[in-house]
Amino acid sequence: MKFGKTLENLMVPEWRHQYMNYNELKQLIKSGVNNAPSAARPSNDVASGYYRDFEELFFTTCRAELTKVNDFFAHKQAEAHRKLATLHYQLDRRRAQQDPRGSSTSRGSAASWTRQKEDKRKRPPIKKLRLAMSEFYLSLIMLQNYQTLNMTAFRKICKKYDKNLKSEAGLSWYEKFVLEKSAFAKTLQLDRMISATEDLYTEYLANGDRSEAMAKLRVPPLGHPTPPAHVFSAGLLLGLFLVGAAMCFISYFSLNLSPESRYKFVSLFRGPIAGVTFGFCLAINIKVYESVGVNHVLIFEVERRSAIGAMRSLQIVSFFGYVTTLGILLYLLHKEFFLEDPNYIPLVQLAIVAVLLVNPAPILFYSARIWLLTVVGRVLASPFFFVNFADFWVADQWTSLVVSIVDHYYLVRFYVRYFLDRSDAFEFEPDYAVAVIRCLPAWFRFAQSLRRFRDSGSKSTDYLINALKYFLSIAEVVFSTIQMHAVTHYSELFECPWTWAHITICLVSSIYSMFWDLLMDFGLFRVWKGGNLFLRDNLVYPRWFYYFVIVENTLLRFVWILEFALVHQELLAPHNGTTLICFSEIVRRFFWNFLRLENEHLYNCGQFRATRDIFITRLDPQEERFLEGVMDNAEDLGRDKLDRKYF
Repeated sequence: MKFGKTLENLMVPEWRHQYMNYNELKQLIKSGVNNAPSAARPSNDVASGYYRDFEELFFTTCRAELTKVNDFFAHKQAEAHRKLATLHYQLDRRRAQQDPRGSSTSRGSAASWTRQKEDKRKRPPIKKLRLAMSEFYLSLIMLQNYQTLNMTAFRKICKKYDKNLKSEAGLSWYEKFVLEKSAFAKTLQLDRMISATEDLYTEYLANGDRSEAMAKLRVPPLGHPTPPAHVFSAGLLLGLFLVGAAMCFISYFSLNLSPESRYKFVSLFRGPIAGVTFGFCLAINIKVYESVGVNHVLIFEVERRSAIGAMRSLQIVSFFGYVTTLGILLYLLHKEFFLEDPNYIPLVQLAIVAVLLVNPAPILFYSARIWLLTVVGRVLASPFFFVNFADFWVADQWTSLVVSIVDHYYLVRFYVRYFLDRSDAFEFEPDYAVAVIRCLPAWFRFAQSLRRFRDSGSKSTDYLINALKYFLSIAEVVFSTIQMHAVTHYSELFECPWTWAHITICLVSSIYSMFWDLLMDFGLFRVWKGGNLFLRDNLVYPRWFYYFVIVENTLLRFVWILEFALVHQELLAPHNGTTLICFSEIVRRFFWNFLRLENEHLYNCGQFRATRDIFITRLDPQEERFLEGVMDNAEDLGRDKLDRKYF
């Protein structure tokens, strides 16, 4: 693989624009060679003048790139310098607070009790310290890789210059300006910080066990090759699912089921099928993120060691998809399998999913399951917790899975009635609980928006405007429920005033949500001229994809109009109309996820944020001044005599 491609693959996505622009310099050399005076008409003055001017142009460009790399490296190294000092101070303070000899005041006195209580409040949790040290170590390794890649890039481009221009100026410039004078080429201080971090973790957080410390600190790089075993298992399960899905499709249409049986089948299996479809969409999302460099692991603030990549995601969803197809086949062909009562099959499927998800044993993606359950818990308690990106992202996904969530409620209600042997067990009509369930995802996002407004220092009205979008979604459900009951008192649908009220609120909500998607969630319509018309300056995906998503998102926001018309004209059964809405919204959310995470990724790029920000206990002003003094004293010792007490 050529170095230019290697550089693209290995660079930190959030720092992409801070690397030496190897391809630009490579093209500059190519143009210099192509535009050189022809050898057929040699002229020493012309040729020497051309090469002299080109050499000046090339090395001026190199100096600009070198300045960019030096400045960024110095900024990140100074930032790391302070973080390391802060972490060491926090570790020292925690150890001192845990030491019973750390206080000379009598334990029985009120002053001592108050001081101990204050110390405990300020003491950072050991779990958070471990996480902060792990993320900090990752940032140092990233900075070291940045240093190595840029060193290699400058060396290779200078070597390429000498080879193509028949010169020795490239190597001379590299040795003089890169090796001897540039700050980023000096590895001593960064190496010392890496070593100091390993020592600190070993001493304070691993009880002196260096092998344990290194096992905790070392993190696989983003985009590392997927083990062949994972690829094989994912492919095997996907193949089983595809075969099972084909057999389900053939069986459903070849059995000539009655309309009542089809309605019952859709009511029992639409929710699980929608869940599996959504899972495959997420697996594709993750694969694309990995391909284009959107750091979804950082965006969701997932522990990198337990992060589930595209192949593992495909493996999981293919397994659940295969279980679903087996259940459908058993249900449709229950007589061939000698099953007297097939109505228990969906319950068995739900039980398998529930057991695998909440299984407390540390197996089967334990860390990922704990992360998911934690986020779900935070969403359910939305008003009472600070809102992270993962929290409102999950709640947004739920707003697109309302039909699937309601279908699972129908399943639970069905089995309660079925076990009670009630005559209405096979009725899947909505009740007031359905209205409440339909409101819940929008309520969670409404509460999160208000909480974000409360927690934001700027008190930005954007959060309130976003909350209004979800308030309109709740109003949709309320008007829909009222209309559903009121229309029974009228002979015609459009004679009912609540029908018009429902249509009006749906139109307002759809238009409002569409503009929010395009302007805020996607960050589009920032450019009004040039090649990126109606888009923005920085794009990750091909330009055509954004125009496609604009059209697709707009059309699917109003697909309910098509569903309403088809059902009203009796061209589509109501439950099939609901199915159309369900899968249309899943498709819309699938494309929404691409641009929403890209927008968040570009924000991280603008902040040069490549690792998680783990906030430990804030230092008070006196501790800040002490820490600054320690850092100043350490700098006075010189680079070769860094104080290992703090660095």
